[in-house]
Amino acid sequence: MDRIRDAVSKARQERAGSKSPAAAPRSSLPRFQPPPSRGQETFREVKCDFDRFVDHRIISNEQDPVLNAYRVLRTRVLQKMEDNNWRTLAVISPGPGAGKTVTAINLGIAIGSKEGSRSTIVDLDFYRPRVAHYLGIADPPSILDYFEGTASLTDVTLKPDLPDVLVIANERVSRKGAEHLTSAKADELIARTVNDYGSRIVIFDMSPMLGCDDTIAFLPKVDCVLLVVASGQSREPDIKETMRLLKGVNMVGTLLNKAPPEAMIGAQYY
Repeated sequence: MDRIRDAVSKARQERAGSKSPAAAPRSSLPRFQPPPSRGQETFREVKCDFDRFVDHRIISNEQDPVLNAYRVLRTRVLQKMEDNNWRTLAVISPGPGAGKTVTAINLGIAIGSKEGSRSTIVDLDFYRPRVAHYLGIADPPSILDYFEGTASLTDVTLKPDLPDVLVIANERVSRKGAEHLTSAKADELIARTVNDYGSRIVIFDMSPMLGCDDTIAFLPKVDCVLLVVASGQSREPDIKETMRLLKGVNMVGTLLNKAPPEAMIGAQYY
């Protein structure tokens, strides 16, 4: 765990020393205001299988102890994003198994539970899509149908029985992710989820940074990223390479996941 923390710290220092002043925010959007027509939106309503939530470490109710930890994360993320007028966030990791999907979902739920703060969670991991599976949503539509032109964005957007959260899920694997994520459809996806859907924050669950070019291709389109690394699992060289690839990208922070309880100070994420 200490090695991971040291690697992240060194990579940040190297990045700070080698780059020019922080990149200007990509977003030129007005500050978030809940749209007046929000209640008229119609999306397909679906039920989550809350029995699965505990198995996948997903927030299940207001009494769930993990909710407080994600509320802290929510507040820090929202403060940083609002200070910079950012509205779109990619949740990434160096490799698989770090917990980025769980983080993306729980952060989305925590944001949606704050009054007047809609979140939209978009599954853009075309190698191992898991958002609908972790939420227990049966037979979800696929965002790939939207990218392939066989369905509209509204058709693939779901309203689960969660507080003010929208989900654009995927259950299909594609090796054309970079092609889709650099297309005009990707631009439309971002514009509509921010403007038409009234999302305070749009959270994109991305493929791991290393091993495919999907996430690298998409990052220029989003405002900022949250990097998730796993204690005892994310390798130091992989973290350093990920930080190198993130030069010039706005970061809201790095989350150390799966740390043993005795190593955590204050809130435990999971």
